[in-house]
Amino acid sequence: MKKILAIFAVFFMMNSFNAANAAVYSDVPADYWANKEITAVVNDGILFLNGKSFLPEKEVTRSDFNSALLRTLGHRTASITESNPFSDVVSSRDDYSDILLSSKLGLIYGYSDGTFKPDRIMTKTEAASVISHITKDYKGDLNSLKPFKDKADVPAWGAHQFAKTIDLGIYVNYPDLEELLPNKNLNRAEAAVLLYKLKQSISQVKEQYVSKETLLATEHLNETKKAEVNEVQITNTRKIVLAKNIIKGYFYTYFTSKDVQVGDTVTFTAKNDIYTEEGTLVIPAATTMKAKVTCVEPKKWWNKNDKVTVEFESMTLPSGVCVPFSAEVINNNGVLTENRWAKPVAYTVGGAVVGAGAGVGIAGFTGHHHYGNGVAIGTPVGAALGLITGLTTKGRTYKADDGDYVWLELTQDLCIPN
Repeated sequence: MKKILAIFAVFFMMNSFNAANAAVYSDVPADYWANKEITAVVNDGILFLNGKSFLPEKEVTRSDFNSALLRTLGHRTASITESNPFSDVVSSRDDYSDILLSSKLGLIYGYSDGTFKPDRIMTKTEAASVISHITKDYKGDLNSLKPFKDKADVPAWGAHQFAKTIDLGIYVNYPDLEELLPNKNLNRAEAAVLLYKLKQSISQVKEQYVSKETLLATEHLNETKKAEVNEVQITNTRKIVLAKNIIKGYFYTYFTSKDVQVGDTVTFTAKNDIYTEEGTLVIPAATTMKAKVTCVEPKKWWNKNDKVTVEFESMTLPSGVCVPFSAEVINNNGVLTENRWAKPVAYTVGGAVVGAGAGVGIAGFTGHHHYGNGVAIGTPVGAALGLITGLTTKGRTYKADDGDYVWLELTQDLCIPN
């Protein structure tokens, strides 16, 4: 009954976890028109989730678009020392540094009255104007607007800019492919498509707007002295944990080798924040690491334990950003398996105890009461029988509880966006 309840518990936890994963974008179903682009910009850390929701229909402010545009171009803002030119942008705003950096770079301009209007909703034409401004210089051909039924609705001030984005293929016209809806307020799904296309066409962006990665410092992990490498490169855009670093991966749920097969996914997690010795947060707590089962060797006679080989594929941060993650288990020669000598040792100790008890019993039964001799004879005999049994019978099933961990060595550099 305990085994049955345990199986049901594991089944419930695994299905609950799978259901949670399936609902990461609770409002973006698989057949949603912008699913691919939304997934890409979330994974790249350009647009963020609100819990498990993306809010695709939510309208985008100038500040929202500005911050996402900076991330698309590879900029990660820090403290800005430039003076604030905008009367309506206070230093307590979360987007303060983004707005000042954008002003410094000349990405999105303010207004002639000295305001930025950060909370004003962007229209599709305004977004097209920004994209036109930062891409390589040439005047858009107005003939590019002719195929669209609502070409006359494009504001005169933005006609050439909108035409240029059409020439570049960096525009969005959903749901009617023959309509631009130039005066429509931009929503997050449309912004995701525009920013995805812009990143795919990054070679068209003027060089002065694209971030150049700069190494700021080389710091060190100290998770274990066993690591061949412990360096982490800190740049202005990301943290690069070099290959051969070692971190802990905690099992997300109860795991047993008898319930898995090739192709299954095993999930691990970072139980605690992982910092460098110098104090930089590298991997936040609750980050998940997914591995695919590539080989399962069932236990066999002659004390051969179950062996499960896994290949790590991805790491997902609590923010929803997913990055490639290549690592291998370093415990037990790279596989999930019990120590080969654990069972023989246990059987030997158990056999010795049973043998000693049997020796005492025989001594008492014969009436000689030579208990010391019984123990002296029974213990090694029992231990020998236990050792033989442990070495010749089938091996053990591998089991791990929620919270058990394995050491993981990176086989490739791990790059985490700032």
